[in-house]
Amino acid sequence: MIVFHNTAFESTDVIVGLLGNIVALLHAFFCNLPQEWLEGTHLIIKHLRPVTSVAVLRISFRIMGPLLPRLVNAHTFFSKTVSLLLNILVDVFGKNSQLSAPIEATEISDLIDFLHHVIHYEGASSKPRTEILALFGRAAENLRPDVQHLLSHLNTDVNTSVYAKIVHSA
Repeated sequence: MIVFHNTAFESTDVIVGLLGNIVALLHAFFCNLPQEWLEGTHLIIKHLRPVTSVAVLRISFRIMGPLLPRLVNAHTFFSKTVSLLLNILVDVFGKNSQLSAPIEATEISDLIDFLHHVIHYEGASSKPRTEILALFGRAAENLRPDVQHLLSHLNTDVNTSVYAKIVHSA
C-alpha cells in the first residue's frame, strides 16, 4: 500500500493548531484581567490592519468576539470593539477591497450570524441599542452588495429593520 504524504496540508494543520492555541492562551489571559485593562486588546488587532484575508478576519473575530459579553456594562468599550470588528469586515469585504482571490459572502456566514447575536448583548431585555444599530448601518454602507445584503436589516431605519422597530417602540 502506498501512502501519499502531503506536507503542505500537514504544515497548514500545524499552523492552524498553533494559532488556535495562541488564541486560547489570550482568552485565558484576558479572562483574568480587570475590565479596564482589556482596552489594550485592541492594539493586537490594530497591528494586523488592514486585514486582507478571511483567515486573519477569523482570527480577529476569535480574539475579540468572546470578550464582548464581558464588555456589556462598559458601553463605550463595547461600541469601540464592535466598531473594530465591523471595520475589519470592511477591510476584507468592502466595496474597495482588493483581494487576490474572490471570496464569497457565504464563507463568513458564521461571522455574520455572530454579528446578529452581538446586537442583543447590550440592550435592556435583549433589545438592541440604537447606537449599535447605527454602527452596523454605517459599516454596511461600505460593504460589497452581497455582504451588505446579509446585514441590511441591522440598521436604524424602521422601514427596513425589525430591530429598529423594536427599539423605536420601546
